[in-house]
Amino acid sequence: MSRKEDILEAARELFNQVGTQPSTTNHIAKAMDISPGNLHYHYKNREEIVRLLYIKMRKEMTLSVDGLPECIATLHEHEKLLIQIQWKYRFFFKEMLSLFARDSELEDTYIKDNIAHRRRIRQVMHNLILNEELAITDEEDIDFLVDSISLSWQYYSSFLHTIGQELNTVSVQNVIKYTSAAMKPYLVKK
Repeated sequence: MSRKEDILEAARELFNQVGTQPSTTNHIAKAMDISPGNLHYHYKNREEIVRLLYIKMRKEMTLSVDGLPECIATLHEHEKLLIQIQWKYRFFFKEMLSLFARDSELEDTYIKDNIAHRRRIRQVMHNLILNEELAITDEEDIDFLVDSISLSWQYYSSFLHTIGQELNTVSVQNVIKYTSAAMKPYLVKK
């Protein structure tokens, strides 16, 4: 890995451990045992580091339209991969709204990406309908299902925190149950 990649990795680990707010570039430099000047040679500030980590995460999470799941079994496999990535970047989901308050560029990028992500979820639902795994004819019901799934995935970490449950590798996997429960009324029995 390059020094720039090492800095991003150290920042990601620090953000996951203590959060982004108390983690200054000086803390990141100290965690790497480098000078703050050396870190600033590569990155202007913490917000730039967060933005680049977000871009890395989004690249890891995003499937091309051709690669979208076409059946429930492949959807669940994809969800397992997404959980691992969300856990790797859990600071982002835990602090999303406060990150946006500090960085409008990140917020604008996320909104654009999230709209595209919503279209991909909608395409997955259409794939499941075409494969006769879901029976939904009302476009409004499809939108409701898409939004329910999206809300579950984006805010599940924050939800766990607000009900006093520990956020760990096991607890975050329960988000799949919410996705399954949202689709349950529309499942075609085979």
